[in-house]
Amino acid sequence: MTTTLTCKIIISTLILLSLASCGSAQIIPTRDVCHIIRHETDDIYQVKINDQLINKRWYLKDDAIVIAKDLHSKNLCTSSYQLEGKE
Repeated sequence: MTTTLTCKIIISTLILLSLASCGSAQIIPTRDVCHIIRHETDDIYQVKINDQLINKRWYLKDDAIVIAKDLHSKNLCTSSYQLEGKE
């Protein structure tokens, strides 16, 4: 094979690979639900996904809501979060 033909084959292969990689898979929305749980006595909250804590930290209500929205943007839970406990 000549170098010109080899170069054409390599360039054609790279173009085909780049075109094939541009297609992205469809993102399937999650059905997991974020729960914001209030502490029994204090005005602090924990965030759960399907009744499993994301960590052991406690947050102020606004911060817990921001975390739930961030989890939703990462498709880890639905956009509707549920507040649980006394308000």
